[in-house]
Amino acid sequence: MQARPDIENFRSMSNLRKLAAIDIVFLGYKFVIAEYAVGVFFSVALGVFVLYRGHSFWQIVLGIYLISLGINYIPMLAYTLSIANKEATQAELGSELSDKAAAMSKYRRQSLLLFIPLAAPILAILRHQ
Repeated sequence: MQARPDIENFRSMSNLRKLAAIDIVFLGYKFVIAEYAVGVFFSVALGVFVLYRGHSFWQIVLGIYLISLGINYIPMLAYTLSIANKEATQAELGSELSDKAAAMSKYRRQSLLLFIPLAAPILAILRHQ
């Protein structure tokens, strides 16, 4: 059975694994692991704290948003851990590294998906169907 065209467009819109790989190329493996780990744990912890202390509608919305932001970083952390080193990163990106500025620009724009609640996990699930 063939996937619907709109789902295929969404799948091809962003490749989170390549986004993690480009981060490793430019920032280094250890820094990217730390970035995504902090993104997961700090965002979720802060969201839970805001929900616990929040009494207004907007505080609850902020808490839920922070938790979903942390959840967005889970696939990024998993992809980074699975890539593991610069050689695997080079293989992942292939010829895209011939023009590093263009590759960085492309994936930096796609990194804005991480600010949309639950976009990254949904995209990761759709890519693996």
